[in-house]
Amino acid sequence: MPRAPIERAVAPTGPAFAGGASAHDAASFALEGHLFYWFTKVLTRRDRLLVAGLKPFGLRAFEWRVLAGLRGRQHSSMGELADMSSIDQTTLSRTVDRMVEAGWVLRLADADDMRVTRLALTPEGHALFEEIWPIVDRLNDASVADLPKGAAELMCAAMRVMCQSLDACLETEKDRATPREPRGAA
Repeated sequence: MPRAPIERAVAPTGPAFAGGASAHDAASFALEGHLFYWFTKVLTRRDRLLVAGLKPFGLRAFEWRVLAGLRGRQHSSMGELADMSSIDQTTLSRTVDRMVEAGWVLRLADADDMRVTRLALTPEGHALFEEIWPIVDRLNDASVADLPKGAAELMCAAMRVMCQSLDACLETEKDRATPREPRGAA
């Protein structure tokens, strides 16, 4: 899926990004004012409740992320699934192995690149998603129930832009780390 252009896709530079002194000194740091502190707290609480909701199905939170990811983007590669599910490659590989053994996921060869393995939900995997989705949807609704109207949509849009900005930072860092050939080298 192509990404929407962002207005400011410039990676931060200068001493703050490089690990030097920042415009805000450490003494002024307030944990509760840190956006990523709240992201972590929300995800931890949601995962705790999610685990309880998944337990009757014998499913773990990582497995739910794989089900949801493949439901949303059938035939994803392991790399694509790792990115969309925020699961590291090693844990994802073990999780997918378990889900293949359970009959929920299939591994498929990529028609264009035999080095790539694609993943798809089986009919049993789709059925499991359908059974679990109402539980997850109620949890999601409960988590945003007290927000002002439109706030959840605004938060999704803002986080999408944040991801794009951080992707731009990663690309800039990758470019900086790539050795360049000296001038005149042939």
